[in-house]
Amino acid sequence: MNRRGSALIEFAGSLIVLAAVFVGVFQIGYAFLAYRTLVSAVRAGARYSSLQQRGAAADPDIAKAVRNLVVYGDPAPAEHAKPVVQGLTTGNVEIVNGPDTSTVSLRGFEVDALFAKLKLDGRPTVTFPLTSGASVTSGASQ
Repeated sequence: MNRRGSALIEFAGSLIVLAAVFVGVFQIGYAFLAYRTLVSAVRAGARYSSLQQRGAAADPDIAKAVRNLVVYGDPAPAEHAKPVVQGLTTGNVEIVNGPDTSTVSLRGFEVDALFAKLKLDGRPTVTFPLTSGASVTSGASQ
């Protein structure tokens, strides 16, 4: 009995399974990388927003700078700047400035991983306490 043909069939079946495993690992790895990049971008935007003047919550220029920082990694990006994660726009960035905190989150954004789209509505969300003015009062007493 000749077994050369059966080895080829086993190899083809194993190759299909291994290819599926590698694609799955790549997709999960890319999703984690994209999410970690988004967490860092949202954290930077919330920190930047919390360092602005307290009356600046309604200032559209500050809100635009925060959105640009989250999306492009720079409050004043170049004309042809690329987003930190493909598909992210300034329309996906939500800023909520309360009396003592600044919260930045993403709304309506999907990470386009190889074969699936991962919806991140409201995630990531980062809140920082407002810090503007705190160092001025402590420095004046010395």
